[in-house]
Parts: sequence; C-alpha cells; structure tokens
Amino acid sequence: MKKIQIISTLVLSIFMLSSCGFKALNQKNKNQINIANIKISGEERVSYTLKNNILLFFKEKSEKKYNAVIKLKKVRESRIKNKSGKTIRYRINMTANLELTSLADNSKKQKTFLTSADYDISKIHIDTISNENRSIKSAVQILSDNIIDYIILTTRN
Repeated sequence: MKKIQIISTLVLSIFMLSSCGFKALNQKNKNQINIANIKISGEERVSYTLKNNILLFFKEKSEKKYNAVIKLKKVRESRIKNKSGKTIRYRINMTANLELTSLADNSKKQKTFLTSADYDISKIHIDTISNENRSIKSAVQILSDNIIDYIILTTRN
C-alpha cells in the first residue's frame, strides 16, 4: 500500500512539473529584430567585443530593423589602498550610452547602462594584467546582456 502511494506521488509530481508552462521572456522576439548598423565609439578592443556579442544575438532576416549607436566609456579608479598608500584593488567602471533608431519610422530610444568590476593587484605584473582582462571581459558581458535585454523588451509589441 505504501509503495503504491509513493509511486503515485512520484508520477503525479513529474506530471505537474513537466507542464508548468514556463517560457523565457526574451525568446519570443529574438528572431524578429535586426540591428542593421551598429557604431560603437570607445576603446577599440572593448567595443569590438561588445559589438560581436550584440550582433551574435540578433538575426539578419527579420522584419524590424534598427540602427544602434553606442558611446562606450571605461574608467579605472583606485578602490582600496593599503597603509602605505599603495593601491591593492582597482575598479573598472564602464558606461554605455545607447541610441536605438528604428529604420521604419525613425523613432529613437536612448538608455545609459552602467557596470563595474573589481580586480586585485598581484605581486607579479602579468597576473595583474590577467586579473584586469578578466574583469573587463565580465563587465563587457554583463553590459552586452543588459543592452540585448533592453532592445528586446523595448521593441516588442
């Protein structure tokens, strides 16, 4: 009797969880948006990575076409100093000003995105450079994800 009850509970819970109806929000309009032209001004390596991240997400064959202009600014600031006044941690702040223009009706949408990442100073200089590059890479990924989400959410009907 107890074995039948356990099996029926297990089957019922699997059935209930498999039909929950969850659907990702940004999957609906993913293929309906095209970024025809994208211009990014700022540091060359960072802007190249940001441009590729954005263009990989959107499809070329779509109904809605947009032009995007992004002004990227990267600032490195001292975050933590030790007792002797030497910096032991830096913060990289990245700001992206997006201007999205519809090619159909020339409507413009603007938004500013901010992100930051910290990295530690190491005793070996190459480790410090690696730490900085990793923090820049993660900040650019967060920035591109935020821009993609904004474009999808503002351009859907």
